[in-house]
Amino acid sequence: MNVLLTGCRSYTALDLARRFRDSGWNVFAADSVKFPVCRGSRAVTEFFHIPSPREGYREFIAALAAIIRSTRIDLLLPTSEEIFYIAHGREELSRYCRVFCDDFEVLKSLHNKWTFSGLTEGMSARTPETKLLTSAAQLKELGDPSAFAFKPVYSRFASEALLAPSRLPKGFAPSADRPWIAQRYIRGLELCSYHLAVDGEIAAYGSYEPSYRLGQASGYYFKPVHRENIDRFAAELVRKLDFTGHVAFDYIEEKDGTLHVLECNPRATSGLHLAGTAGLMKPFGPGGEPLPEVTGGKHYAGGRTPSKNPAGIRIGSGTPGSPGTPVPAETPPMIGYAMLANPFYHGFNPSGMRRWFNDFRHGRDVLFSRQDPWVPLLHTSSLAETAFDSLSRRIPFKDAATADIEWDGEALN
Repeated sequence: MNVLLTGCRSYTALDLARRFRDSGWNVFAADSVKFPVCRGSRAVTEFFHIPSPREGYREFIAALAAIIRSTRIDLLLPTSEEIFYIAHGREELSRYCRVFCDDFEVLKSLHNKWTFSGLTEGMSARTPETKLLTSAAQLKELGDPSAFAFKPVYSRFASEALLAPSRLPKGFAPSADRPWIAQRYIRGLELCSYHLAVDGEIAAYGSYEPSYRLGQASGYYFKPVHRENIDRFAAELVRKLDFTGHVAFDYIEEKDGTLHVLECNPRATSGLHLAGTAGLMKPFGPGGEPLPEVTGGKHYAGGRTPSKNPAGIRIGSGTPGSPGTPVPAETPPMIGYAMLANPFYHGFNPSGMRRWFNDFRHGRDVLFSRQDPWVPLLHTSSLAETAFDSLSRRIPFKDAATADIEWDGEALN
């Protein structure tokens, strides 16, 4: 069986490539950067450099269709923000293979921070009080800005976020073309979770505390946590939406245990590293067997009528921790080179260094594998390419890492 992974610049895509390979699949990878991290992996049979979906949506879809046909792909699995473009073009792509993602409109409602806040109404965890900002005049109605966190409706990696600012930057002006949200700022412990869902049931999951991070952006050390209220909320939402695909959430947990969900990322995130392989592979079946016969359902084109389990997918009970859903791993995954770059994260003192060393010693590098030893070295090409894009576009490094695959609500045609 052949799987095509897109967004293979991400460490989660590398993790998936290795797990598919170990499960007997032939793994193909495609991305619009030339040197994604997966390109140096022995798990990948062949890599394809394709157009940027943000710069040429039609060319991107056409390139994927050509790869699917030429390599006889059975499963197309998007992993990063290119998922929005693939979901929009799913009707065309699903003529050739199974496309594992939900409807474009569903993904859009989760990606949009304002519409997502409405989806949590009446659920066991809700977003804090959230207001949509489409004009500068609305800022006066908020009162003290330090009571809120301000974020663009479409954003990622805490990009441009203003957390409880004492005053708003000069010239800050939300608009109808680029709306923001003001979300009541709550102090507490930051937590994250990732879930792989199939037709409203959870097949695999991982929850963590980002205990080391780059400023207020992405974490690079993922300390496993277990919270029943996280499991309950995620199960409620995927069931409510009858959701299929990757979905991840960011939370704040107050000292009394009250859980607030802040936003949703309908793509693979670092919690995937904590998910058990049996759960991640459960929806797809062994690589050496044909996929179950498809009789219909929302995940396929052609106007077929929905069925209870349209893809014939192997699923468990959908409840994390139940016999049908393997429990995630406990060893903290980490990005090793990022840890090594900052041994003074907890301060330039012996106790801080001991804490860092103890965490590093117990962590598991998501890049290095004895079966895949060259990935960390070859990954330097990925970092150099991102650094070049950052300099040439005059944007921050973290923004350059995804600038060519981001989707911020633009019309697609």
